Amino acid sequence: MGNEHKENGTVAALKKEMEALRASYEEQLAALQAKRQEETQQDEKEERRERFMKAEEAYLNEYVEVKLFRDNEKYKDDVYVAINGKNCIIRRGVGTRIRRKFALLLDQSEIQDLRTAELMDREAGRFADESRRRSM
Repeated sequence: MGNEHKENGTVAALKKEMEALRASYEEQLAALQAKRQEETQQDEKEERRERFMKAEEAYLNEYVEVKLFRDNEKYKDDVYVAINGKNCIIRRGVGTRIRRKFALLLDQSEIQDLRTAELMDREAGRFADESRRRSM
């Protein structure tokens, strides 16, 4: 009877150990699956980013038509535009096809010129008001 009880105890201990091992393997498997899913999501995210960057680059490199204002005084010379080592020269008064990135840079430059002129007008007005106030 002692051997039978010993064998039952050994079998029970083996079953318990097997359940612990199974639980451990299932945890490891779940961790590996989670890691694989995370890597897949990262890969998809990187692919979306690459597609976006290629689409942006294609958009910025499309050709557009521009015609810059020309007069016989301040705005008579050609305009040199450069972005990251790439450059172009745009003739004034003539319709010219340039890459969109250069046209956008020209637009940004014009907006900045307008803001600068507004700031100068505002500061000149402030100076005039302050001068009148101090009777200068």
